[in-house]
Amino acid sequence: MRRLPCSLLALLLLSLTAPARADIPLPKPDRASDGLAEWIELGEIEPLPPVSEVDSRAGAGRLPNGVIVETEVTELAPVQRQVFLVTQTILDPARQLRDAEVHRPQGQGMDARPLGVTRETVDMDGRLVDRRHYRWAVQALRGGDLTLAFSRIDFQVVGLAQSEYAFVPVARRLEVVDLPAHLPSYLPVTPDLAVGNAQVGELVAGEPASWRFEVSGEGLTAAALAQMINAQLVAPSGLRLGQPEVRLVVDGSAGPAEISPLAETWQVSLSLLPSTEGGREGRREAELPGLRLPYVDPRRPEPGSQLDYAQLDAQAVSWQAAASVRRLQWLQRALPWLATGLLGAIGVGLAGRAAWRRLRARRNRRAAQARLRSVDDALALRRQLLAELAGLPRPLRPDGREVLAGRGAPETWLAAVGTLESWCFAGAATPATGEFVVIRETIADQLPAGWFR
Repeated sequence: MRRLPCSLLALLLLSLTAPARADIPLPKPDRASDGLAEWIELGEIEPLPPVSEVDSRAGAGRLPNGVIVETEVTELAPVQRQVFLVTQTILDPARQLRDAEVHRPQGQGMDARPLGVTRETVDMDGRLVDRRHYRWAVQALRGGDLTLAFSRIDFQVVGLAQSEYAFVPVARRLEVVDLPAHLPSYLPVTPDLAVGNAQVGELVAGEPASWRFEVSGEGLTAAALAQMINAQLVAPSGLRLGQPEVRLVVDGSAGPAEISPLAETWQVSLSLLPSTEGGREGRREAELPGLRLPYVDPRRPEPGSQLDYAQLDAQAVSWQAAASVRRLQWLQRALPWLATGLLGAIGVGLAGRAAWRRLRARRNRRAAQARLRSVDDALALRRQLLAELAGLPRPLRPDGREVLAGRGAPETWLAAVGTLESWCFAGAATPATGEFVVIRETIADQLPAGWFR
């Protein structure tokens, strides 16, 4: 009898005792070598027939042990063009999933866009369960019976080199309510539409500015908003309005709290150009037009039979004149004040100058009087008087009586000067001390103040 090799005998014993699947993963194939791993082709999965259920865990295919896939559709009878929420939740109590390949739902006449994916650990019956949460905003573009199908989910399990698990959630049967055919296709279908946060930049004649406001609701698009706004924009007198520019913002403040998570906020910007010639009756003011944005409320018994409106009230605005005009106006207003100030400054200057001259003249006169009183004889007094008269702003000589009188010299002063002259040149007797003092005091005391100005 031929004996089997030891390696082959060990392989047969292992095949009899090992379970159907080993816990140790097979190595990943290397396509450049012979490849040791065994690849399993799951093949196509036949989906279950569509159901009319909001929540369901049903589906076709093969799930990893303990994994739950739950799908939720918020509307089974949506209105045409209404946006509704679709959620897909994957629960993994054993935390055995390495990855899950999930795609958006699809169907003819349907449009789906992703809202977000979250992964977290939640408490379920005292156990920490790994949860993956996928959300989409789905819109039925036409009415009638439509089918919302879910894509196949492929699972990657820890410890397995390849995916052996795939699952197709059960599809949903939708009865979409038709909108009246006469309604424009751009009208949004939303439970609420809010307009607010209107802002107007500073307006200056001849300089561009902007008018901004926000619109919040479901199922809005930039093209639809621009078309609705353009249909009712009328430029007021004195203002030029540009085309609306619409962009999606992350955190708007226009919508009220009851707007659903499906709502989006869009910012509308319109350029403004104030006229340099003014608006109403030539004044630099105008009124931005009010807006009534129509929408279809899907909660009404007959959606589309009656439209609802979001209101943006008209707003009065005013603007400044152009910079050159403002400078001219300021100059015209300031000119009287400038002239008054200039005249006042001139008057103050003249008054100050006159006061200074009077003060200087008084000081010079007192100094001259002190010098005249300091002499002790007639000749010295005459010399000092001549020096004082020669140092005046308009010099004088004491020998011209008519000239001195014409310049305002009093008679008593002229007489005292005449006596002094006689003492010095006419051979008169030498004056007594008391008489000299009287003449000296008269000449010093009555020295005309006007001569020193």
